Amino acid sequence: MRWLEQHKAPGQGGGEKVSGSREAGTPTRLDVLAMLHDGAAPIHGDDDDQIGPPSIPSTLKNWAWLISEHRGLVYPERSDVAELAHWLLLHVDWATSRPWIDDMLGEIGALRRWAHSLAPWAVHVQELVGPCPYCDMRTLIRVSGERYIECDGREEVGGCGGLWTYEAYEDHVAALVKADKRRKTRKVEAKTKRGMAS
Repeated sequence: MRWLEQHKAPGQGGGEKVSGSREAGTPTRLDVLAMLHDGAAPIHGDDDDQIGPPSIPSTLKNWAWLISEHRGLVYPERSDVAELAHWLLLHVDWATSRPWIDDMLGEIGALRRWAHSLAPWAVHVQELVGPCPYCDMRTLIRVSGERYIECDGREEVGGCGGLWTYEAYEDHVAALVKADKRRKTRKVEAKTKRGMAS
């Protein structure tokens, strides 16, 4: 949100440069404002497909409301975006067992993609050495600022697309290291026994 706030003025985004207009432009970027403000309606094309950015506050509020309703919790209606994001993170483990989790992750992921398309930033992606616990591919990545580790599911990479908490990843790597130490210890013991038998 702060990043977008700093890129409200025209000419600060990553969009196409257009010249030749005789009319004065708007003093602010309407696409960025649409993302920043609650209740801003996304722009729709003739075929009703959304062609403008979604509102970050509205999207988070909708998911917070749905989770509140399903869990019988008090809806955090006076929360700002940071508080809503934190509130959603507190309930994400529960939400993963719901049939609508793909929709939720898709909409929240779309917020990030839209924000990046409007005001690009450098994204640091760390490739992790441990294999994915599900597909056993060495395709795990951690995107800076993200809470989860992802098995890179892009077609050219071939991972399964699974998500892991950093703690679960650390536990997985610790188990692999422990298993490797046991295997090496058994190898040494076997060599020692063979050497003694000779």
